Amino acid sequence: MAQEHTPVLIVGAGGAGLSLSLLLHQQGIASVLVERRPDVSWVPRARNLNFRTLEVFRGLGLEEEVHAAGARVTHSYLKETLASPEQKEIPGLNIDALTPPNQQELSPEQFLIYCPQSRLEPVLLAANKQRGCDVRYGTRMVSFTQDDAGVTATLEEIATGRSYEVRAEYLVGSDGAHTRPDRFNLSATDVRHPHIRELLGIGSQGYGAIPEYFIFIYFRAPWQQFIAGHEEDAFMIKNPDVEGFFMSGKGDFGAFLINYRPDRGESYEQFTPERCQMLVEKAIGQPGMPVEILDVTHWQPAEDIAEQFQKGRVLLVGDAAHTMPGYKGLGLNTAVQSAQNLAWKLAAVVSGQSGPELLATYQTERHPVGSFAAHQSLTGPGAAILVKGVNILRPEDDLPLFYPMVGYRYRSQAVITEDASSEEQEIALLDRQELTGQPGSRVPHLWLERDGQRISMLDLFDGRFVLLAGPAGALWQKAAIEVAASPGIKLAAYHVGPDGDLLDVENAWQTRMGVPSEGAVLVRPDGFVAWSTDTLPTSPESLLAQVLATILCRSTSETNA
Repeated sequence: MAQEHTPVLIVGAGGAGLSLSLLLHQQGIASVLVERRPDVSWVPRARNLNFRTLEVFRGLGLEEEVHAAGARVTHSYLKETLASPEQKEIPGLNIDALTPPNQQELSPEQFLIYCPQSRLEPVLLAANKQRGCDVRYGTRMVSFTQDDAGVTATLEEIATGRSYEVRAEYLVGSDGAHTRPDRFNLSATDVRHPHIRELLGIGSQGYGAIPEYFIFIYFRAPWQQFIAGHEEDAFMIKNPDVEGFFMSGKGDFGAFLINYRPDRGESYEQFTPERCQMLVEKAIGQPGMPVEILDVTHWQPAEDIAEQFQKGRVLLVGDAAHTMPGYKGLGLNTAVQSAQNLAWKLAAVVSGQSGPELLATYQTERHPVGSFAAHQSLTGPGAAILVKGVNILRPEDDLPLFYPMVGYRYRSQAVITEDASSEEQEIALLDRQELTGQPGSRVPHLWLERDGQRISMLDLFDGRFVLLAGPAGALWQKAAIEVAASPGIKLAAYHVGPDGDLLDVENAWQTRMGVPSEGAVLVRPDGFVAWSTDTLPTSPESLLAQVLATILCRSTSETNA
């Protein structure tokens, strides 16, 4: 059997897999990305992107493309039928109630934009193709084995049946959490297949499946006249015949979400295409309107976290690692952010820049965050409307969206801080809804001027480590340039100050970054502060080299060399 070789094999081309491929490419690491579907997703799920995810795409140079594909954040309305003239906005889902008052200080990006996977995946795929990444649709992984040196996977082209092997240093499973194909899924290509997480025998933790059951009905109908001007919004329909949510797609394509009750004798199998057509017609409120049913799928929300995100040379990302209800829109966002955390570490190990121990920090850092985001997703305004009689979280445990988005600190060997020894598998939350440069937190957003152009601090991150020196810390920049000359070190250095290459237009360096004028901040490729110092030592070069060696899990002998 023919065998190919690649540094990284990624299985699953959803938002996480496509993003991981791009992030590895940014780091100079090739990968092969395979997806069993014949093409990108066509369903308008995972509807909103939050500012932290938009920052990831901004760092990949995709901010214009993603914003062009997206739109204003959605609103939700209550109506008797879609054709009814009266509508009432549902205040609990209003974006103004969710946005932090200091959002402009947190990020250069909007708090949320509407960009479902049916719009996002084409953007990410086009970027992969433009950059020469190897993405293969209509291809499934049949099996894999791993040893101390790598992973050997057997792949199959579904249309032709041709099988071949790929040998990779690492395998990443981004193939989702569900194994059952949908009954009427026109894009389904074969029968049930086990996912990588199942094949690894990794257990789960969390609440599990929520006792609420939903049906997604995907259809085509000439319904544009009823949603004109509200194409991205959701409509809750409530009348004696049907109750559910309309979520529009593109053109005449749409989706209708309804709840069913097994405790009342209802079942998924009862929702035949004929019955679904009738329900959509009654919800639209135009008898006789031609409605074509494209697909009927089942959804049961769940909090399901993998006990391990890594087993040997196989790692999990996205829903394969952490599945959560969509009530707060954190699923895809958490997946992309996990992919960013994993990408630079995987690249550093593959390139020899770091020791393999660095990959253990992926579990240490992202498992608490994924668990926290999933648990927070058990509540929220969406849950208040959709979930009836299921009390999972107390109201006081429902924290603002700031916290699962960016209000946490990493504690691992890849962060140097006073409490670095505390690496418990639990979330470390910030004291306030602001970012102040604490090691382990996302670097603060600060408006700067470079060569006469206004940029955000976050625009400095292009896949490398970044050292930011304060107004009196020019020697830090010189030291970083010397350290960056060492083989395998990807480090950029900037001097913020009147005499530096970055002008602090807000005069906010010290208050936002939490260090004095002579201090410095080392930021990781994922935009999180790795280390900071208030003082300038006699030999900044030696200290900086030692700090990088610690963060990259290099041995003492390698550091001395």
